[in-house]
Amino acid sequence: MDKKGRWKRILHKLRFTYRLSIMNESTFEEKFSLRLSRLNVFVVFTIISLALITITVFLIAFTPLREYIPGYGSVEEREMVYRLSMKTDSLEQELVARDVYFQNFFGLLMETDSAMLIGSYSSYTDGSTTKTMAGNSDATGLYLLSPLEGSILNKYNAANRHFAVDISAPKGSIVQSISDGMVLFSDWTLSGGFTIIILHPGKVISVYMHNSTLFKKQGETVYAGDPLAIIGNTGENTTGPHLHFELWIDMQPVNPENYIAF
Repeated sequence: MDKKGRWKRILHKLRFTYRLSIMNESTFEEKFSLRLSRLNVFVVFTIISLALITITVFLIAFTPLREYIPGYGSVEEREMVYRLSMKTDSLEQELVARDVYFQNFFGLLMETDSAMLIGSYSSYTDGSTTKTMAGNSDATGLYLLSPLEGSILNKYNAANRHFAVDISAPKGSIVQSISDGMVLFSDWTLSGGFTIIILHPGKVISVYMHNSTLFKKQGETVYAGDPLAIIGNTGENTTGPHLHFELWIDMQPVNPENYIAF
């Protein structure tokens, strides 16, 4: 009985009506009145809340308004992001593969018979150049041009494995070939950006990194002073526009300043 009586008292309180009146403060004239109970108020607020939730869900699910909600993009945008992500992953894998190829490039040259390199180069040149290579196996007597007119930022430092000189020059400066030769590599690498590598007579190899544009393709013959590229700032291992120039003789890196007047 106590339990039933308690529920009856609660139900009575919920159903107990109150009168809400709006009156004129001066004349006390009643303008509006409304009879309410706790139960009515609860039901009305519940219905209003459900209606607002339903309308909000509908707007988010079926109208363009959802695109203005932070973190909730359109289906088209999500599909585009997915496609771009797939393309980025593919390009990243390709760049890593090229970078590995570039890093192993000189290792491959070390394992390759130098006579094969000389023969490959000779097939792209005339008779006079072939004679020069055959009689010059250590770069003795070769006259090498400066690849770029500029100032040296970082010098050759074998202890820090910086086998190059970094040359700074104005934007748009032309990078030129230091001597006659054949292009062994001309493409993008992850660390060096647009890179070109040239084989010259006397087992000389020159490397030009971080260019913005390349003018020569792999297998092409070049001559001393030919434009190879435009100075740039491409690749990961760069902090500003410059040319990273390496010089290799008989498969070993050497200090370019010992052979070229910059």
